[in-house]
Amino acid sequence: MKIEVIKQKRKTYSLKLLDENNAVLKVPIRASQKDIDGFLSEKRSWIEKSAKKLSERSSFGKSFDFEKYIYLDGSVIGEMNQIVLGYDKMNQQQKERAIKKYYLSNFNVLERLARETADRYGMTFDSVKPTTSTRIWGSFSSKRVMKLNWKLVILPINLAYYVICHELSHSKHFNHSPMFWAEVQKMCPEYKRLRKELQMYGFLLK
Repeated sequence: MKIEVIKQKRKTYSLKLLDENNAVLKVPIRASQKDIDGFLSEKRSWIEKSAKKLSERSSFGKSFDFEKYIYLDGSVIGEMNQIVLGYDKMNQQQKERAIKKYYLSNFNVLERLARETADRYGMTFDSVKPTTSTRIWGSFSSKRVMKLNWKLVILPINLAYYVICHELSHSKHFNHSPMFWAEVQKMCPEYKRLRKELQMYGFLLK
């Protein structure tokens, strides 16, 4: 693990892993090498554990080939050149547009699941719209508009269901209070496990 140490006008230490091989440690200007070594020694277990998780996620992400295959509900359903007419003759930009267009054509699966879930638990929203966010899987606005990342169609449906339950819970609680999480759990008892699994797909957002 290569750790870049940056001294700044600050009172605390801040350690951030960039990937499984690199990290940045920000320390107070007056921090001695002994202090820095001591801090890193205390954090060694956390660093090793976090680096392992990042390595696993990186390997998981590399197992997908979106330029060649189509994935729905977490599984390969076919090759792009078999589903999209003339795919092999497209340039890179055209291929990226074709891939997005195909997945967006399946967005109705998410919309239907959202409405069925809302009806089952007596919740309401005005509309469901796809989002291309590179940071989040979904959101719920004060205007009762639910936005779901179109890439959710790629994930196993139980993970998409968790995201929908999360956003629907915001129709009652516009925060992440204990009452909010109780609402999520009512609809999705395994939300804690699914929330961790969802992190493995974080590479899709980038």
